[in-house]
Amino acid sequence: MTNQILTILLLLTFFNSKAQNLFSEKFDDCHQTNFSFCLDCGEIKAQSESDVNEYFKKELTNISPKLKGQVLVQVIVDSIGMQCVKSMQAKTTKSVKKLNLKDKINSMTDWKPAISNGKPQNATIILEFIFDNGKVETKYKRVDTKNQSNMKSVGSVEINRKDKYKNKLDPSSFEVFTSQNSIIPWDMSRAIIIDKNGIVWYGTDNGIVKITDHKMELINQSNSPLRVTKYNKNQANSIMDAVVDNQNNKWFSDGYNAYKFDDKNWTVYDSLNSKMRWSTTIYADKSNNVYFTTFGGLVIYDGHNWSVMDSINSKLPSNRVMGVFKDSKNRLWIGTNRGNIRIDGQNVEDFKNTTSPLATSTLTKGYEDNDGNIWFSLYEKFPQTKGFAKFKRDGTWEIINTENADIPRNDVLDFAIDEKNNRIWLSLNRVGISMFDGQTWQTFTPENSNVPSTYIQRIKIDENGNLWCATFAGLLKIKME
Repeated sequence: MTNQILTILLLLTFFNSKAQNLFSEKFDDCHQTNFSFCLDCGEIKAQSESDVNEYFKKELTNISPKLKGQVLVQVIVDSIGMQCVKSMQAKTTKSVKKLNLKDKINSMTDWKPAISNGKPQNATIILEFIFDNGKVETKYKRVDTKNQSNMKSVGSVEINRKDKYKNKLDPSSFEVFTSQNSIIPWDMSRAIIIDKNGIVWYGTDNGIVKITDHKMELINQSNSPLRVTKYNKNQANSIMDAVVDNQNNKWFSDGYNAYKFDDKNWTVYDSLNSKMRWSTTIYADKSNNVYFTTFGGLVIYDGHNWSVMDSINSKLPSNRVMGVFKDSKNRLWIGTNRGNIRIDGQNVEDFKNTTSPLATSTLTKGYEDNDGNIWFSLYEKFPQTKGFAKFKRDGTWEIINTENADIPRNDVLDFAIDEKNNRIWLSLNRVGISMFDGQTWQTFTPENSNVPSTYIQRIKIDENGNLWCATFAGLLKIKME
């Protein structure tokens, strides 16, 4: 989830601004705050002359073996190499205050500034600390800022033993579309759907691209009711998610507003004419219900009326809904940050005291195959041990993870099941794509293929078995024809 926080922060356009706080724990004792600081800019990045990983291994001793998780630290470095911790975000099992990260970073004496066009420049950088089993790993969390007007994030490949994970596909199998080689208006994206006519709808952070037989058409605020950002009237709000309902209506969400397109007319739903509130994902069942996961419950539109299911009027464990799925038996599965439930008519099952993976993980997406098995992507707080699971017809569970499958991580952002061609596709956070062809796994990353980013928010399979991916650095098509 921390990577999603970082992505949102990127959208706030910190480039060439004063030293603003990126993270929740803020410090106001940096004397450089009156100057302008760009985010990780420069042909030469701001950095310490020391190996930061080795430096903090020596500086951070007696780490509790119970301390696990991630800490992100914003460091501002001025043009003469003076550094100061500006803000911090900790996602750990124990407090890190006793480690005095802020003081240890501020006491370093060998920082060098960013260099742009041969000149030193004030910059903001991010350090990432990963704690596990009494040890710490430290690195720079770099941001791709080559195109500051059109932000994207390639990300580093975070895999141990990288040579273990192979790509056997031909390089020509990977086709990438960006703002540089197509009409795509913005490289950062997080939504993609394929409708019942085989048309691809690609949601970016500045408009939607409709792709019909390789022909692209741009949909934005000039030719649709897509609403614009507060800070730039020429830029549409980011499309956070999209779905195709059973009647082939296309639904898009920019967070606060929902848009329905029936191939002729657009309908906008906001807080004035619906129950819409901040939403991160959309799901449509086969009964023409459309669901919006929110931090205030599950918002439901049945084609005529809007309603909200929350912890007051239902048995939801929490109002922070993270996933929803309805199976062929009309059972509604709902995942929240405090547990999962399954609603079967009047019966509500809570999984907390079961042996199911849903006892400790949150379901984020579901898919039922033709044999009646239900596949789920799962989210856990650090460490991520499950990630992907199958609920079989006989009521038993099968976990697919790093222990029994040749995949590098369990952190699943999205998945797609290609029953026609017997393939499983996983989008793995900070990795890229892994594919199972029925016999072996392959993993595709920016380092061993033309996959453009380690952040791939949504993936879809077309009728020919090709995989379409909304990434943080453009549209990726993996051709399997």
